[in-house]
Amino acid sequence: MQPLADDFWPPFFRIFVVPAQINNRDEAIQWLYDRIDYERIRPSPMSNPFRLERIERLLKKIGSPQERIPAIHIAGTKGKGSTAAMIDSILRASGVRTGLFTSPHIEAFEERMRVSGRMPNPDQLTKLVSKLARLLYASELESCDRTPTFFEISTLLAWMYFDEEKVEIAVLETGLGGRLDCTNVCRPLVNIITSIGLDHTHILGDTLSLIAAEKAGILKQGIPVVQGQLPETADLVVTARANELKCRQFVCGRDFAWHIDHNDNPLSGRRRSQKIFVLTPTKSYDALTIPLLGDHQAHNASLAVMTAEILRDAGYRKIDDTAIAQGLRSIHWPLRFEVFDQAPVIVLDAAHNPDSMKAVANVLKNSEWTSRRRVLVFAASADKDARSMIEIIGPHFDAVVFTRFLGNPRSLQPEDLMAIAESMHAGGTAIRFMTAQNPTDALADACINAGPDGLVVVTGSIFLASEVRSLLRRDRP
Repeated sequence: MQPLADDFWPPFFRIFVVPAQINNRDEAIQWLYDRIDYERIRPSPMSNPFRLERIERLLKKIGSPQERIPAIHIAGTKGKGSTAAMIDSILRASGVRTGLFTSPHIEAFEERMRVSGRMPNPDQLTKLVSKLARLLYASELESCDRTPTFFEISTLLAWMYFDEEKVEIAVLETGLGGRLDCTNVCRPLVNIITSIGLDHTHILGDTLSLIAAEKAGILKQGIPVVQGQLPETADLVVTARANELKCRQFVCGRDFAWHIDHNDNPLSGRRRSQKIFVLTPTKSYDALTIPLLGDHQAHNASLAVMTAEILRDAGYRKIDDTAIAQGLRSIHWPLRFEVFDQAPVIVLDAAHNPDSMKAVANVLKNSEWTSRRRVLVFAASADKDARSMIEIIGPHFDAVVFTRFLGNPRSLQPEDLMAIAESMHAGGTAIRFMTAQNPTDALADACINAGPDGLVVVTGSIFLASEVRSLLRRDRP
């Protein structure tokens, strides 16, 4: 019998057929993207692709670094990336050597894993990927088990990088849900649930209670949990799980609180940062500056402050008030109402579900934005609630350009988005609807329509926002 040709196998099976030859970053990235990627392909709930047994087994192959490196583990429908970045920044300001794992990336894969703010350089990434490929090829996984996914591989690489760089605390953002997420194999010092809303319902469930149960799956026996302001039905589920595991809860709005210093508004109305106050069970943090806009970011900052205080009480004494203030002040987290000051002003936001779209709409109430002609550039993934997002954000604009992103096959077609909008305004609307077949044309049309004194907001998907960000950065001198 003739052996099967090498190209008989789909790309994500070949890892166990022939040894991978990875000599540079380009080959490393190609090998990574040959894995099956549920950020690009919508998983079927019937296929049950998410299991912890496989990632536990694979982590043993790389020496189980998650057992040696304690973690801050963060789940939530929105806000988990910003909260992770804030905590990482506070810890770094305190002199703690941190590892930060987030997803998805904006421009480069390496953004997903940082040690004290530094991504692996091309040689480091190549060596990490090559080493992991050899380990996986050499391992004898049972034939009935599928090969590791893109996210599983990303998680393994992050832990390898953190281990090599002698990280003291890892800050981990869940990829999807919590209970069965790859990151849930960790040893947390604190768990955080930032928010709970309807998103990824085809996998996590179509009610807040079901989604809350998945998010609460990150809770561990006796480990404190910092909790954002959740809907009542979700709060009941998380509280029940916390009580079952004897986790002390720190709930925003009950055990700690925040408010924005609205007197800090500059006379011109131009704002790129905000001052907030955070009150915890033991003290008040006054006039903290965060270079991120919106009530939702003030909320996220309060979660970070509460977490820092818990860590300090647990023995990390270097986390003092100065480090907390400095860490928040120096946070840099792109695509969170990121403002490009030009003519017209362009704002990029990674909002991709109804709850996060409400947060964008709330920031747009600031006087700087209400006085301008406003044009929205909007695209969405096929598995998102595009109708609800358009209903929330559309009325804040004079015109909307519907488009699609090019780097991910999940994008809805612009014509389908416009049909949704038109069906919602069958009786007529003053909003002008347009379509463009790519982000470049969409941005150009929006800028012309807004005029030099106007505002263009790009949102609906992190994939759209990241593609437009690349365009803007490429055009800058």
